[in-house]
Amino acid sequence: MRRASAYRVYLTRNSEYHVRGLICFGVRDRRSGEWVEAHWALAQKLASAFPDATGHMRTVDLPVVGESLCFVVEGETRQTSAILGVEERAHLELSIGRTASQDLRRPRTSAARETH
Repeated sequence: MRRASAYRVYLTRNSEYHVRGLICFGVRDRRSGEWVEAHWALAQKLASAFPDATGHMRTVDLPVVGESLCFVVEGETRQTSAILGVEERAHLELSIGRTASQDLRRPRTSAARETH
């Protein structure tokens, strides 16, 4: 069973959306490999996510290949292009010389891509 709190990377045609706890914490351009500093999805929750009575984020259903990622941005729903692949990660790799907050904004990825 997939855990909603897991760290996932959703791959679309142009971008990678890095999501943990149902909140987007990083967006990387797939062509250049550069992190997008001012993307509209950053720090936004998935539209299907909601806090439970304890404040933990929950979701009714996680997005899958072929669907779009939907985020709530300033009270409005915004969508990405279709998901081409989903990678589930066990943890973030922290690099030496960087702060934890910098690494949360820029996770290092080394896993092979899963595309469909």
